[in-house]
Amino acid sequence: MKKFSLAIILPFLFLFFSGSTFSGTAKPQIKDFNFEAGMSKVDITGPPTGIMFWGYAQEGQKGEGIHLRQFARALVIKDPKTGKVLAYVTAELGGVPHEIQRDVVARLKKEVDPNFNLANVLLNASHTHSAPAGFFHYIQNSIYTTKFFPEYYSVITNGIFQAIKEAYSKKEIAQLLIGSAIVEGAGVNRSLAAYQANPKEERDKYNSDTDKTMIQISVNTRRGVIGIVNWFGVHTTSMTFDNHLVSTDNKGYASYLSEFEAAKRGQKDFIAIFAQANEGDVTPNLNLNNTGPGKDMFESTKIIGERQYLASSKILNDENLRALPSGLNYTQSFIDMPNSIVRKEFSETGKDERTCLSAYGYALAAGSTEEGGGHWLFHEGMKDEDRKFYIDWLAARLLQAPSDDLRVCQKPKAILFPMGETKPDPSLSQILPLGLATIGDFALIVSPNEVTTMSSRRMKETVKKVLGSKIKDIALSGLTNDFAGYITTKEEYSTQQYEGGHTLHGPFSLDLFRQEYDRLANDLLQNKTSNQGPSPKDLSSTVVGTDVPNRDKISSFEPNIKTPNRSVAKIGETVSCEVSSVNPNISYPKQKSYFDVEKKEGDKWITAYTDSSWATKFYYKRSFLPLFDDKIRLVWETDKNDVPGVYRLKHSSFYLNKEGKEVPFSIDCPEFELK
Repeated sequence: MKKFSLAIILPFLFLFFSGSTFSGTAKPQIKDFNFEAGMSKVDITGPPTGIMFWGYAQEGQKGEGIHLRQFARALVIKDPKTGKVLAYVTAELGGVPHEIQRDVVARLKKEVDPNFNLANVLLNASHTHSAPAGFFHYIQNSIYTTKFFPEYYSVITNGIFQAIKEAYSKKEIAQLLIGSAIVEGAGVNRSLAAYQANPKEERDKYNSDTDKTMIQISVNTRRGVIGIVNWFGVHTTSMTFDNHLVSTDNKGYASYLSEFEAAKRGQKDFIAIFAQANEGDVTPNLNLNNTGPGKDMFESTKIIGERQYLASSKILNDENLRALPSGLNYTQSFIDMPNSIVRKEFSETGKDERTCLSAYGYALAAGSTEEGGGHWLFHEGMKDEDRKFYIDWLAARLLQAPSDDLRVCQKPKAILFPMGETKPDPSLSQILPLGLATIGDFALIVSPNEVTTMSSRRMKETVKKVLGSKIKDIALSGLTNDFAGYITTKEEYSTQQYEGGHTLHGPFSLDLFRQEYDRLANDLLQNKTSNQGPSPKDLSSTVVGTDVPNRDKISSFEPNIKTPNRSVAKIGETVSCEVSSVNPNISYPKQKSYFDVEKKEGDKWITAYTDSSWATKFYYKRSFLPLFDDKIRLVWETDKNDVPGVYRLKHSSFYLNKEGKEVPFSIDCPEFELK
C-alpha cells in the first residue's frame, strides 16, 4: 500500500517542487529532499536591570534597559533513513555552560526523542558581551560575576529546550543547500603580533589574516526556504563596555535584519541563525581602538551586522547552491585537560608533551587593547619574566599563588590566578567537551573555545586529512556546549597577547585538540563509538542561587507621563517619551514587551514594533529618592521603512503591591503624526 501511494504521489510532488518559487536557490530535484528539518526561536532575555553583563568583566557594566532582546534559534535535522537527529542552536548569550546542555539534553531525551544526546545537541553562543551574566555554575572566583540567578538559568534552559522541541515538531521533508561567500569589512585581526608569530610558510598559504568565508546552509522545504544557519567568526563586541542596554550586538542584528526582510516577503516564520565560529582574534572594531566603523556603537553594530546579512543574502540567492547528500553522524568526548598527554606526532617537539591545570595570565587582565583594554597595571605581551612581585603578592592574597609546577607548565605565561588549583574545587571546569558532526559531506567541528584564525585552520586540516573525500565543506562551531577561554597556536601563545593569556591550559592546548579531533574523525570514519572520557563535576547541589534584584513591593503606583513626545515627527527622526515606571525586573520574565510602538488603523491600535525591534530602545532610571517615581525613557528611531500615519509609544509592565499581588499597568504616550 505504501509503495502504491508513493508511486501516485511522487510525480505530483515533483511538479509541485519544480514549479514552486522560493528565495535563494536553484530549482530543486525531488531526489535531493533527503532530510527532515524544522526551525524555531524562543525568547531567552535576561533581567533588564542591575545585573553585571557577561564578557568584558567590568563590574560597573550593568543593565539599564533593552536594545535587542535575546533569543535561542534552533534547527533540528533528521535523517529519515537512519532515524538519527541533530539539534543546532545559537543562543544569544556570552557562552553556553555545559550544565545548560546537560539539562536540555535530559529533558529532550525524556519529553521529545530518546535519540537526543550530548553529541547531537549542539548549543552555540553568539558571544554577545551586552547581556546579563549569572547563569554559570562555576561562580567561585569568576571574573564575570560571582552570582548565580536560578530564575534566569531556568529561562535560558527552558527557552533552548522549547526552541528545539518546537523545531522538532515542525520537521518536514527538506533539502539542505550549502554555499559560501566572502564577508568583506566585518572584522580585522586584533592580534597581529601573535598571528605573525606563526610560520611564514603557513601564513603564505592564506590570503588573509582572518577567515573571511561564511559557510551557510539554507533549509528548503515544499514551502520554500524556511531559514538558514551560517558560520562566520567575528566578536560580538561592536557594543562596547560603555553600553548598559541588553543587546545581542552585530550577530543579533544580522539575525533580526534577515528575519525582518523575510517577513516583508511574506515569510513570517523565517529563522536566521548567525552562529559564532572562529572569532578568537577577530574584532568588529575596525579602527582597532574600540571604535568603528560607525560614528557610535549603535551604528557600528548595524554596519557589521548588515555586512554579515548581505553575505548571507548573497548565498541565499545563489542559484548554484549544492544540495547536501543524505547522512547524519556525530560523536563527542570529554577531555580531561590537565591529565592528558599530547603525543609527539601532534606536539611537533619530537616528544610527548602535556597540557596544564587552567590558569589566567597577566595578559588576560590586560584585556584586548583593540576592544578597550583591561586593568591599567597590565599590558599585552607580559610574560613570566615580566612578573611584578607586588602583583604576585596581591593576586596570592585575592586567590592563591600558583605552584612551581604550574608556572613551568604554563610558560611563558605570567600566571595571575591559578584557577585549576583552587580548593576544594577548581574555579573552572578542567574537563571539556569536544565534538564532530557531519551532515552529508559537510563537517562541523565543535569546540567550547574562542578559537583564533590559525588555530581553526589547523583544526580543519586535521579533520580533513582523516575524512578526506568524504567531506567537501567544513566549518568550526566555537563557543559550543561550554565556555573554556581561548585556543591559540603555540607560536601565538608564546607572544602572550590577550588571547594567549586567556588560553587556559597552556601552550599545547591546540595540539591536544588536534590529537582528539583526529581520534573523533577516525571514530566517525569507522562508525565507532568514541570514548566518552570523564564527565564534568556536577555542581548543581552546591551552587548558591541569588534572587533577581530590584523586585521591591510598593503600596501604590500612579502611571503618568513625565516628558511627552512631540505631536509631529518626520520619517528619519527620533521620537522619545519619558514615563513614570517601576523597575522592569519586577515583571521579569512574564512581561514579553515593555515597549510597543503602535499605529492607528481606523479605530484600532496595531503593534508596529516591540522592544525586540532594532528601531526601539528603552532606558530605565531609578529615582534617588524613595518619594519619587522611577522613570523609563522610550525611544523610537524612525526610518525609510516606516509608513506615514498616526502612532503612539506605549509602556507596559506590572508592580507588586504590599500583599505581593501583581498589578498590571500601561502608559500611552500622546499620539503623534509621522509624515
